[in-house]
Order: sequence, then structure tokens, then C-alpha cells
Amino acid sequence: MWLIFCGSSAPSGRWVYEGLKGFGVGPLELVYGEWLAIGSQWEHRVDNGGTHLKIALRDGRVLCSSRIRGAINRLLAPSPGIAQLAVDSDKEYAHAELHAFYLSWLHGLPGVVINRPTAMGLCGSWYHSSEWSYRASRAGLPVSVYRQSSQDAADLGYLSRAPGGAATQNLIAFRGEVFGGRLPEPMVRACAKLAQEADAEMLGIELYAAENGEWTFANARPCPDLSVGGMPLLERLAQALTQGGRL
Repeated sequence: MWLIFCGSSAPSGRWVYEGLKGFGVGPLELVYGEWLAIGSQWEHRVDNGGTHLKIALRDGRVLCSSRIRGAINRLLAPSPGIAQLAVDSDKEYAHAELHAFYLSWLHGLPGVVINRPTAMGLCGSWYHSSEWSYRASRAGLPVSVYRQSSQDAADLGYLSRAPGGAATQNLIAFRGEVFGGRLPEPMVRACAKLAQEADAEMLGIELYAAENGEWTFANARPCPDLSVGGMPLLERLAQALTQGGRL
């Protein structure tokens, strides 16, 4: 079987699930992160022979590593449902332990797993805007001057740098190809190189039209809206999953 892990509030997960079924990927299971935390039973073993995972969901489905052939991972964090059961003084600790547990079982999934977890995020690395800007510049994308002071909000470094009202264009880089927009070839190559620089198998990239009309880097994220890539991206994802990663 193949799996799609995502949050229930993200329509992109349902979109890619229906699209991949249309391309004949099956059996295919859509698994919301909330379902992993409520009424499920887990078995996760790690030894010299590798890792073994078995999850019995409340709806009766059983996900076993011996049957898993691949997955698309779009989990941003463990579902807060379990950690919230801890006493207030232990909630932060419980969340950290859950994150480590999710990091382990997601990393150990067999087969082709698109966007395995990293130390910087469960579905790929979430870098600060300053680092994204640096990497984008190295990849050859136009980047505006980055400024941030100690008085700025803590989450400012993870938001889009597109000015209010500016036209934006969202793209998805996947294994050396870029989907979802029409750009000059040098820009396309730069977007693909940014994903490579970030060691991201699939990366969402946002550009904005600067005052001079030049498309300029605004943001990047490892969990983009997959519908941006349309049918061409769906086809590549289907090939990646069913052909063992070979395109």
C-alpha cells in the first residue's frame, strides 16, 4: 500500500489522494494526523534488523511496514491531542517526546517516502527567512535585502517576504523539475537548485513581482499546496511512488 499523511484541515492532501487514485496508484490510504492520535494502537520497534511499524486505526485499518511501499509525508507536527492529556507542567515535555517519536517512525518508513523528516521539521526543513534568503541567493534567485531587528515578532522570520499587494507566483520544485508557473529558464533552474541546496525532495517556492518587474524570492516551505503543480505534478508523483523513485 501507499500512504498519504496530512492534516485534516489541508485540502491539498485530499486533492493529491484523489488525483493519485486517478493515476492508478493503489491501494492508497489517506491518513489524517488527528486519526493517529485518537483511538489508535501502535507498535514501533527498532533493532539491528531495521524498524517495524504497525498502526491500528480506530476505523479498523491497519498500517504495517511489511505492506507499505511508499508514502507522501505532509505532517507538520504530532497531533496535540495526546500531549494535551498531560498535566500542565509536563505538556512541553510530552510534546517534545512525541515529536521525537514521530521523527523516528516517519524516518523508518519503508519504500519511497517523499519528504522524510529532518532535524528541522517532520516533513522537511523549515528554515528561518534569513537562511532561506541566503540559500535562494546562492541558487541564483533575486533576493531583496534582508533586515530584522530584535523588536520584530518571533514568527516574522517564517512568514512570506512579499510586500502587501504585490503579485505573487507559487511553484513546486520536485526532483529537479519545477511545476506550477511559467518563468524564464534561468529562474526555473534557480528554483530547482534552491530545492537541491536545501536537500528538499519537494519544496514550495513563492516569488513576488518587485517594483522593477523582476520575480523575487519571497518564501519557501517543505509542505506546499500540491494543487499548485496541477496534473503534471500528480503524474510525476505517481511515477515516483510506483516506480520505486525512478523517474
